[in-house]
Amino acid sequence: MEANREKTYNTKNYLPYKRIFFTCIYSVLSALIVSFIICRWYWNTYEELIHSVLELISIIIGVATFLIVWYQSEVDNEVNKILGFGFLTVSILDLLHVHYYKYIVLYDIANGQLSVLLGLLARLIQILTLMIFSFKPFSRKINKYKILSLTIIIIVAVSYLSNLTYKWIPQLYNEKGNTGFRLVLESLIITLVIVTLNKLKFRIEENHFVRFTYIFLSVIMIIPSEFCYILFNYRDSFYVVLAYVFKIGSYYFLYRAVFSNMIRYPYTKLAESRQRLEDILNDIPIAIYTYNANDKVDFVNDKFEELSRHAKSSIIGLNNKELSKVIPKLGNEEEETLLEKAYKNEEETKNMVSTYIDGTGNAVKVLVNMYKIKNGALALINDIKKEQEIDNLHLQTKAILNSITVPIMILDGDNKVTACNNSYLEIIDRCDIDLIGMSYDELRKDIGFIETKGSLVVNKDKDVNKEYEGYLTTRDGVNKQISGTYSPILNIDNEVIGAISMVQDLTEKKEKQQKLINQEKLALLGQLGATIVHETRNFLTTIKGSSQLIGIYSEDLRIKEYAKRINASTDEVNRIITDFLSLSKPRETELLEVSFNDLILSMRGIIETSSLLKGIDLVLDLDYDERYILCDETQIRQVMLNICKNAVEAMSEVKSPLLRISSGLRIDSNEIFIKISDNGNGMPKDMIKRIGTPFYSTKKNGTGLGLNACFNIIKEHNGKIEIQSKVGKGTTFTIVIPYIDEALEDII
Repeated sequence: MEANREKTYNTKNYLPYKRIFFTCIYSVLSALIVSFIICRWYWNTYEELIHSVLELISIIIGVATFLIVWYQSEVDNEVNKILGFGFLTVSILDLLHVHYYKYIVLYDIANGQLSVLLGLLARLIQILTLMIFSFKPFSRKINKYKILSLTIIIIVAVSYLSNLTYKWIPQLYNEKGNTGFRLVLESLIITLVIVTLNKLKFRIEENHFVRFTYIFLSVIMIIPSEFCYILFNYRDSFYVVLAYVFKIGSYYFLYRAVFSNMIRYPYTKLAESRQRLEDILNDIPIAIYTYNANDKVDFVNDKFEELSRHAKSSIIGLNNKELSKVIPKLGNEEEETLLEKAYKNEEETKNMVSTYIDGTGNAVKVLVNMYKIKNGALALINDIKKEQEIDNLHLQTKAILNSITVPIMILDGDNKVTACNNSYLEIIDRCDIDLIGMSYDELRKDIGFIETKGSLVVNKDKDVNKEYEGYLTTRDGVNKQISGTYSPILNIDNEVIGAISMVQDLTEKKEKQQKLINQEKLALLGQLGATIVHETRNFLTTIKGSSQLIGIYSEDLRIKEYAKRINASTDEVNRIITDFLSLSKPRETELLEVSFNDLILSMRGIIETSSLLKGIDLVLDLDYDERYILCDETQIRQVMLNICKNAVEAMSEVKSPLLRISSGLRIDSNEIFIKISDNGNGMPKDMIKRIGTPFYSTKKNGTGLGLNACFNIIKEHNGKIEIQSKVGKGTTFTIVIPYIDEALEDII
């Protein structure tokens, strides 16, 4: 077996060389025969004519090579243009050589020197061109017009210098034949030929725009041609004719390499492209067949053959009617076929469900899409059963995701969202259609996510997961605090093909933690306050007792007045610290029947004075329908004054501050309300939810205890505080308290 492999290997490698060897033998024999005939019967009589014809054949092939490369560069711009422009130079120099050959015929050795020089330069440029091409057959895009300009300059320069210096350079030939200087130049050409062949032997089996086998043969034919130039010793020598015939042989193989290959090359590339397209279509897991311009099936892929249970050979070449007989359709025949509708670009050719009988007699339900294409039509067919399996799998995956309470999002390899469950959508407040297809970075930007903490975790399998915490903003302007993980999804080769992100809403958890902290603060503050109040009251008792004694025993009226003031101030301080003590041990609310309007009017003077001092316009819009409420008058007054004070402070930076106080009734619910509105900065929705929380304040130096006390007081009165606010517009606090029902009052 190994011997057979070795034999096959050697045959594969040496077969091109065998072909080249026998071609060379045939070419040499043919050249000898043709040269003998020309030299024996025609050369002496028609020397100049035959010379011109032989050279013109080479010139025509050289110019054709230039034109092929010139126009082919528009299609394949990677071909080294030196091949075309080099042979253009060679052809023009050969043409000049033919022009001056008449001096050789006339035995004018001095002027014939120019013809020999031009011919020698042409052959030298020819082998240099082939050598450069063999080393670098392909090159980057180069402007061919610039190269053409450079070529023309070189041709003009060489021609001019040759015409100027041919009499000064060493003599190339004389009456006896070649000179030593010419033999050196011919030997140089042979050396360049050997170098070129050594490089070309590695490219013999390559076949691009040119066929390197024929390029190799073209270069080989230069060797016997050069030896003939070296051997001839007079003008009528047989070697002169043989040299020109070998030169034509070299150009003939150049013609085979470039000119004939130009016709074959596009078809080869077209066949390769068609085969590549067929391979691609055969690998697509969708049944495909196409119609040509004659409405006959010209292509069927492997999937169609598998689905229809018919061989490709039995389908290709059928027209639409013949195909419908081979693969019949169940049901009534349509008046107009899908193919005819496709040619009219009708929408009814998309997603058509049909049932056909396959080659085994079984019914196959398929989804057909027919499209009009250039010079024909394209049909795509999917097995509905497979489609349903994929859809069911997708639905099952979605159902499983939605049944999981943990918010989950799945990303693909490009970090784009492919799926997420309802819990995830609820957290970020985004609908499904907005999310799918969005990149992970775009999503984070869209929801206003700000990462506050992140860390990388490496597990035992060396997979890197990311854990993070941060804030996001919903479309309603609500801030949520979340934590999550970002874990890569790996395939069996440990390549990242996607990622899964799971998040958790920490907002409620953090709020509960903050409430516990605030309760602990309040308890600590209450304990500290109780101690302070107890000790302070001892001193107040001493002060008050002393002031009373001073008032009793002193006869000075001024001293009695001061003692009275001290006594009153002591009572006020006692009241304040008693209220402070309520933080740790709230006192019982004393509910009395109070006129709501009288309660508001009793604070009017304080509110007007405070507004006037701050430069704030005050508008009172009170409902004077008399209603009574059961309340602790001091506490309700404290609530209203506290909210008014906050409203005034919220308008400190407003150009035209306006405080509006209005009242009214909610008869359906037996409630009375008072609205306190300002046109200050306003608050976002997430901030409104936190108003009334202990130690939460929107003011720079606020404690957050004032509004907390207000909410607690109103709650004890079976009422509520409603807040409406818009950023930049202002805020409205509505205090709602139930009033005494008149019917109930009459019964009592």
